[in-house]
Amino acid sequence: MKKSEHQLQNFRWIDLTGPKKSDLNHISNELSIPNRILMNALDPEHLPKYELLDSAAVIYLRVIDPSKPNAVNIQDLTTKITLIITEDLVMSIHRLDHLFLEELRNESVEKNFTLKDLIKRIITSSLMTFDIPLTTLENRVEIFEENIFENQKNQDIVREGYFLKRKASAIRKVLKFSLDILAALQSRPDFVWRDFQGLRENIERNLFYTEDVLENVTGLLNLHISLAAQKTNEVMRVLTVFSIFFLPLNFLAGVYGMNFDYMPELRHPHGYQYVLGLMICISLVIFIWVYKRGWLKRPK
Repeated sequence: MKKSEHQLQNFRWIDLTGPKKSDLNHISNELSIPNRILMNALDPEHLPKYELLDSAAVIYLRVIDPSKPNAVNIQDLTTKITLIITEDLVMSIHRLDHLFLEELRNESVEKNFTLKDLIKRIITSSLMTFDIPLTTLENRVEIFEENIFENQKNQDIVREGYFLKRKASAIRKVLKFSLDILAALQSRPDFVWRDFQGLRENIERNLFYTEDVLENVTGLLNLHISLAAQKTNEVMRVLTVFSIFFLPLNFLAGVYGMNFDYMPELRHPHGYQYVLGLMICISLVIFIWVYKRGWLKRPK
């Protein structure tokens, strides 16, 4: 476990990176913080949430994990930061030591942050980590659209579309729950709506981009399915045209291929030529009929 402790304006900030249960049990006894609150910080499944308890307020945040760019679910795509807030203490618990936290540890001491300033900066910095992944996601959607019209392999397109939808859906879920945190913080007397107005606008803008990505990917996947169905229909059209030519010819061949003893045409001196001529006439009639119907023309 890595522990850093800073005394700021009227409160203490304790930052814990990668603690174990034994570490948290010791801190619980040392600082008289309920053990259940600290143990919840080790649960990786929490979504963004604000909890107001008797002894403390707890904020669960999700931060993009830059080491897993191809992750598609919330637990792999993001990591959790837990903030435990009392009157004279802020404790942050997280598995990874993010770059913005290291910068905040230095800046908070230099500028002597208030408790309100520190909470605002941690929440703002954690949510700003979604900006770059969203921009990357939008760029991948543009490439995905080009691949659909360039007739890439069907399996690759479906796999890429699945990846984009899952990742956009995970980011949208985290951002929506993060908005609830801001709404809950505004009910505290030490915060006002202006404190998070800029951050709220940024989250709502990212939510719009995320939903736009989801709509675009869904539409592109539907377009891909329609194009694949159109190609299948074209193949079936060609096969149908060929079958129209060969069905009557196969019928004639089947009739004269029967092994009956009394079939006068079989012993006719010119029977073979007559049957060939009849087949050619039937083929010409079918060709003229199919051509006039426009079935031989390639669809636009």
